[in-house]
Amino acid sequence: MDGIEGTLKTFSGTSVYDELKTILSYYTSIEHDFDDFTRAFSIHCPDVCGRCCQVFIPDVTYLEALAVAFHIVMVQGRDVSYLETWRDGHRSCPLYDEETHRCSAYAVRPIVCRVFGSAATATREGLSFGGCRLPVAPNDRIARIGHDELVSSGVRIPVMGDYGEAVDSMQRSSKRRLLDEAILDCAAKLIFMKRMVQESDDDPSSPLAS
Repeated sequence: MDGIEGTLKTFSGTSVYDELKTILSYYTSIEHDFDDFTRAFSIHCPDVCGRCCQVFIPDVTYLEALAVAFHIVMVQGRDVSYLETWRDGHRSCPLYDEETHRCSAYAVRPIVCRVFGSAATATREGLSFGGCRLPVAPNDRIARIGHDELVSSGVRIPVMGDYGEAVDSMQRSSKRRLLDEAILDCAAKLIFMKRMVQESDDDPSSPLAS
């Protein structure tokens, strides 16, 4: 997560710092969870696709939104005011770059974006993997992989729901909001906290002073 650690120090000693460290550390810890599974079953997204991003605005928890807002506002230095009217004219994810066909905040993308297409789903019948609904070419779609084939593969099968539950357990509330709304609120909080930290640095008597 290039550029993040240095900027994160700005919030050292605050609750925001602890919250960001929690979610960013988790993202780092699961970075290679899907490698063996996707390799064993030849699962991969095509380069510069982004078709799922074009028709989907993810709903996210507070910590996921905080990480995205931090990356956009504090690391990239971008304005998020465009999100105030995002859904008036878009169906796509607000992080999707239509020119590059890539995520503009890929390093801190939410859990659903990390596990979609890379993890199995737990059902009443057992584990299953359905592949992408948007084939790269005619007949180029992974057929449904059933429970028996998955568990007999000899590789660890990541399960989508486990990752969502893990993120939920890191915060007081598992309430989810659409990404654009959540980013706006978290960005405002980060800007306020940064101002408070800077003021405390100028005032040694402040409770936030280090």
